Amino acid sequence: MDILIDRLGARGDGIADTADGPVYVPFALPGETVSARIGKSRGDGRAADLREVLSPSADRQDAACRHFGPGENGCGGCAAQHIGPGVYTGWKRDVVSAALARHRIDVGVLPVISVPPASRRRVRLAFRNLAGGMVIGFRSGRSDRIVNIAECPVALPEIVALIPRLREFLGGRADRGEIAITHTEQGADVVVFCRREPDLDLRMDAPAFCGDAGIARLAWSKGEGAFNAEPPEPVIVLETPSVDFGGVTVRIPSDSFLQPTAEGEAALRAFVIDAVGDSRNVADLYAGCGAYALPLAAAGKTVTAFEGLAAQTAAIRQAGAQNAGEPLKVAAETRDLARQPLRTEEIEGYDAVVLDPPRAGAAAQVAILAEGDVPVIVYVSCNPATFARDARVLIDGGYAPGPVQPVDQFLWSSHVELASVFRRA
Repeated sequence: MDILIDRLGARGDGIADTADGPVYVPFALPGETVSARIGKSRGDGRAADLREVLSPSADRQDAACRHFGPGENGCGGCAAQHIGPGVYTGWKRDVVSAALARHRIDVGVLPVISVPPASRRRVRLAFRNLAGGMVIGFRSGRSDRIVNIAECPVALPEIVALIPRLREFLGGRADRGEIAITHTEQGADVVVFCRREPDLDLRMDAPAFCGDAGIARLAWSKGEGAFNAEPPEPVIVLETPSVDFGGVTVRIPSDSFLQPTAEGEAALRAFVIDAVGDSRNVADLYAGCGAYALPLAAAGKTVTAFEGLAAQTAAIRQAGAQNAGEPLKVAAETRDLARQPLRTEEIEGYDAVVLDPPRAGAAAQVAILAEGDVPVIVYVSCNPATFARDARVLIDGGYAPGPVQPVDQFLWSSHVELASVFRRA
């Protein structure tokens, strides 16, 4: 079927508005006529597969990676390498604007801050041991097939160079699962999620392999993925991995949450510190390993960090106590805020609240914040849809929103992060 693409969707698909409803065509651009195979229902329309671009748009560009594109051999890690720079950043900004509009939020959306290629410091790859050897890569779009990647223009070169080394080392030693790789100042921090326990040969060979491959720590977790796995146990630790958060060194636990790029983290950190302003007593919710809590404390604030993982709150406390110069005024409490949000009386006394929740947002906590009197709330989000939902609650509770700052650190994907500040009117 030949169709004309009218616009870009939130996932990066080209959308054709037809008499029978929208048709979603990945890898297509507005203004292009494409040949597409119509598939299953998707929302109010139909999904489709791109067969051929019959009239390319002037905004189409060559992909940066050989693995990008339609079909079963296409890597599912990127959705938008074909979109030229101007249209690309406009699309990311429009995703944020559309999410706000759905909740009747009329605020400015600032120009997108984008990270450069080859800057991603944290990736999660799938692997499977097949008859032809170990396959490691991203899963192909719309399937469980793993694309055995040989390059990645998004990730740091150090991570890309490690993939063939892991492919060789894990071949025959692990069956299937996932690998989390984080680049740190000491080298790679690697966690293997696998149904099989590491055997004696793997443990004996690990020190030499890790030393040669630049892996600071190799850990193992029984289970195929992070959501059904046991806590990681170290196989070998040559050096404890650490990262720098605005001048404060933090020794991170295995498979810690970090912003995907150092550049994106720096942009968000600058926004948070500026938005907190002269506030002195700050609560940092969903604090991770302290990406905001520790720099705020280093700036002279008294900070209490709340985080659901005990290993990460321990890392914050240790970093605060061992800070070069003098200990920081930072406390850390382990607390699952989705199940046990801070109560109104617990929030009293804070001049500012910073929150950076997961993709599901912070509905329960925001409902309580909206009823309180904290002067400043700084919200960092990795999901414009749940941010807009939560922002509507704060606005209805009497908070005035500031402009929204999009940060594109999931380069060429459909994801976009953002930050905004709300002040009690």
